[in-house]
Amino acid sequence: MNDDSFTSGFLKEGIHPNDTVFTDIQGIYTSTSGYNQLFRCHRYGKLHILKALQPMYRKTAFCEQALEKEFNIGYQLEHLHICRTLSWEKASSLGHCILLEYVDGVTLKEFMQQGKLTLPLAIKIITELCSALQYIHSKQIVHRDLKPSNILITYNGNNVKLIDFSLSDCDDYDVLKLPAGTRYYLAPEILQSGTSLDLRADIYSLGVIIGEMATLLKNKHLATVSRKCTHQKRDKRYASATEVINAVGVTHKRRFYMVIAAAMLVGITFLAICFNSDVSSAPPIFYPVYGNQVSSENCRRLIASERLRMLHSADSLLDEKRWQTDSLILVKRLKETLDEEYPLPELRQSVTYQHQWESLQQEAFRQLQQIRFLIQQR
Repeated sequence: MNDDSFTSGFLKEGIHPNDTVFTDIQGIYTSTSGYNQLFRCHRYGKLHILKALQPMYRKTAFCEQALEKEFNIGYQLEHLHICRTLSWEKASSLGHCILLEYVDGVTLKEFMQQGKLTLPLAIKIITELCSALQYIHSKQIVHRDLKPSNILITYNGNNVKLIDFSLSDCDDYDVLKLPAGTRYYLAPEILQSGTSLDLRADIYSLGVIIGEMATLLKNKHLATVSRKCTHQKRDKRYASATEVINAVGVTHKRRFYMVIAAAMLVGITFLAICFNSDVSSAPPIFYPVYGNQVSSENCRRLIASERLRMLHSADSLLDEKRWQTDSLILVKRLKETLDEEYPLPELRQSVTYQHQWESLQQEAFRQLQQIRFLIQQR
């Protein structure tokens, strides 16, 4: 037996796997910006996913090498929250392909669009995702394309499964190290020539995802974690996924104690109202609700304070010019207050932001009309 009889366990040039029979092969996804296709299939009566090259890219040396690289990286990984890479195959109709674990679930992007995200689930998803990232980072692997569409959430248990290592980078490869990824989630250093990448590129992308969750949930603490993850200077970001888990965990505990404190405050307020004989003369408290979400607390307080101020300035507000000026100032201050809660320009393009701003404008107009009516009745 000579040295040629031994291999490292990974694919090398000249090794050709046997053609394996797959049944019920159905295309489920074709990349519009890449070179891959995904197929659902059966083998031995069990569902799997096949990842292959699109027909136009088959037998192209660069793409074949990229697919092989993805297999070699994925095959190293065994983690509860990473989709398993099972084997390297050759299907008669598809050519070389990667056999992957079938995950019964939806992408995180679809999960959030369906309105299923809650704070406890967000904490769970972030924690499991950080666990997977910490694992791949310990192997000197950077994912480089972390985004909601590359994170699956299982139907059974809402568990995370990280997928798609086609753009991943590791120390074993000196080729295919090109700037890549989805621009919105891309760390700024990836586009800087001559800058070496490290795990903090994934921390940046993770921060953008946490920011999207914070926007949906209107959670300031998650937004704070997101801002540190996405700092333009990578040495100002969290140094590891474990640090992100700890920061989010602190956020969760803080919220728990805040809920208890709020409950106690409500109880004390209720008792005070019960024993306050002058309660009927107190001014009404304004709590606007839009859909199923309470509006921004800071914006709510601003509208309430402006309402009181304008009612106290009733005589001066009878002047039409003064009235228009005050109305414009209120709308401007509302916009500035809302923008403070959506610090990134990308967040202000979101549907959530637009709905919030439209609702605030409608509520401001309603309050202004009501104030004007009250002033005219005096």
